[in-house]
Amino acid sequence: MATQNPFDMSALFANFDPQAIAKQLQEGFSGTSVPGIDTNSLVETQRKNMELLMSTNQAMLAGSQALIQRQAGMLQEAIAEVTNAAKSLSTSGNPGEVSAKQIELLQKAFEKALANSNEISSMIRETQDTVTNKVNSRIAESLQELKETVAKVK
Repeated sequence: MATQNPFDMSALFANFDPQAIAKQLQEGFSGTSVPGIDTNSLVETQRKNMELLMSTNQAMLAGSQALIQRQAGMLQEAIAEVTNAAKSLSTSGNPGEVSAKQIELLQKAFEKALANSNEISSMIRETQDTVTNKVNSRIAESLQELKETVAKVK
């Protein structure tokens, strides 16, 4: 019996088709003309914008899934470490040894938490940078396309 992955959110976007939306826009503009404006250019610009929306959503989804999976891995690692720490502490009878081991375990736990925090921050930053770069690039292209379309109006 196969179970569905609870972190797989691709079903949310299964029916989203930027090509179909662009086609609907094109059909909506067919027969409509604005003197001096190429409606096909406007439709093409919107198609590209929809593709950007889809690709950025996919990038965010992939980043979120990777983040969730890594956090689950971190939790499993932490559980294993706590189990090992409990075994280690239970074998020591000397109070001085127990105290020294506790301090050592606390130091390691703090360092691990800091490293995990940095890793999570890095994963989030990489996803944000990817999406931001795509959006910034598309905005620049869209403005250029708009400028070219307006320049054709006489």
